[in-house]
Amino acid sequence: MKSKAARLVRRNHDRYHHGRDDLNIVPMIDMMVILVFFLIFTAVFSKTNILQMNLPNSANAAPLDLPKDLKLEVIIRPDDLVINDRNSGPLKVLANTASGYDLDNLSEFMRRIKSQYPQMSEATILSGASTTYDTLVQVMDTVRVYQLPVAPFSKAELFPDISIGDAPI
Repeated sequence: MKSKAARLVRRNHDRYHHGRDDLNIVPMIDMMVILVFFLIFTAVFSKTNILQMNLPNSANAAPLDLPKDLKLEVIIRPDDLVINDRNSGPLKVLANTASGYDLDNLSEFMRRIKSQYPQMSEATILSGASTTYDTLVQVMDTVRVYQLPVAPFSKAELFPDISIGDAPI
């Protein structure tokens, strides 16, 4: 049998806590702390570099005689690369070297074209049926960007908007 004092304490305790539906926010705070750490550690911290690009003018290279509405094409053939204007015809033919396609001269010629058409960003690469995937990717990379001489991993943009098609027969 309970004492009278114990029953009085129990009744006062029940009366004090009767109807109290307190919101327990401890689990919510725990989740928020976990979410904050998750978001901080998975955030992408990007470093933006601004590269001032001035294309060098070659002392021995005269300005190219290019048409005003140039539609640039690079045709990959088994024996050479042809830099072509879709409307007026071939601009330059680069014969293969002993090691394969002459990508260095292609890059130099693309830089000369870019110096005359700085706003132009489109180029079309036309490949023959026997062109390997590796060759196509190398030519695309050469037309898209070129390696800057100042830093080992710096590249400058030439003609980044590449279209691919079949070469004319």
